[in-house]
Amino acid sequence: MSLILIAYAWNTILNSPATAIPDPHSGHQHQLDGWRGAAVALLLLGHFYPLPGINIGAVGVNLFFVLSGLLMGRLLFVKQVALPLFYRRRIARIFPAAFAFIVFWTLLALLRGQTIAWSEVAAAASFTNNYFLATGDALTLPFQHFWSLSVEEHSYIVLSLLALGVRAAYFSARAALTVLVLAISGILVFYATNFTHPHLFELWRHTEVAAYGIAVSALIMLVLEKRQLALPAWVAPLLLCVGVALHWWIVPIALKSLAGITALAVSVNLLARADGWVRAVFSFYPLRLLGLWSFSVYIWQQPFHVMVEYGQMAPSVGLLLGLLCGIVSYYAIEQPARTWLNRHWRGEAASHAPVVQAAS
Repeated sequence: MSLILIAYAWNTILNSPATAIPDPHSGHQHQLDGWRGAAVALLLLGHFYPLPGINIGAVGVNLFFVLSGLLMGRLLFVKQVALPLFYRRRIARIFPAAFAFIVFWTLLALLRGQTIAWSEVAAAASFTNNYFLATGDALTLPFQHFWSLSVEEHSYIVLSLLALGVRAAYFSARAALTVLVLAISGILVFYATNFTHPHLFELWRHTEVAAYGIAVSALIMLVLEKRQLALPAWVAPLLLCVGVALHWWIVPIALKSLAGITALAVSVNLLARADGWVRAVFSFYPLRLLGLWSFSVYIWQQPFHVMVEYGQMAPSVGLLLGLLCGIVSYYAIEQPARTWLNRHWRGEAASHAPVVQAAS
């Protein structure tokens, strides 16, 4: 049933006329802030109050990825933001809070006389720990969640390289992204049919698999660009529910990844065109505020998640501390550092370029 719904929505999108309609993504979109807030809320739920039968934290990460694909795709292939400016914005957004977290926990471990696996520090700092992460008893620092930041950073590089080819007229953006989506899909199916847990769990964090949500969402964004759709208003929220449901444990992992994440990607791309009540739900102020803090909260919840997982802390205390530390990080590190860097870096249209949240 879910595949029929996805096929119906996709067929309608492909066959809808391309017309000069108002850009549904122009201006600031509060509903996307709410989407980001919903993503981090689900991740926190999955980490501190896991639900039986479904990895709701993984749903939250995939919500981040499909949002990132939409936003980065628009910046690189529609707005065609200059690449130096694109990278400056990404660095200003991610590096200060991420490296402050790494330095803090590394210094704390040294002060406590804790044995450090320096491979963890190096892998987190270089955004490669989804490939080179120390395992088992060697894990000493709370950097495991940097795997998703690694996927984001690698995806930025791949998408920007494709953008260079598009701007040089070597190929079209839609063709490049179609090939990328098909390549990731092929690798995903190959891994799913040739490896078993725990190897499959490790492989699923590799960029060549985990970047599927970013790539397919960017492609859907291009297909939807300036198309007048005749989709019912309930399609976006229903596809969101379908995408979440397909993360149920009995769903084969390839179907979960391909159909489930594609449903989420179509949903976020249709959000600006959804019914007013849907946009109102995602524009709910507390949800938007959580979305504003989401990156710092995501960074700082991890050590408390680990403590809760090992029975060293109550879930309610861990959740509260993760939120508080994330909020402090946002106002003390992330926001001021980002503002300072964007103000002092010079570049064409730097003071007027759109600032986009990272989906991590």
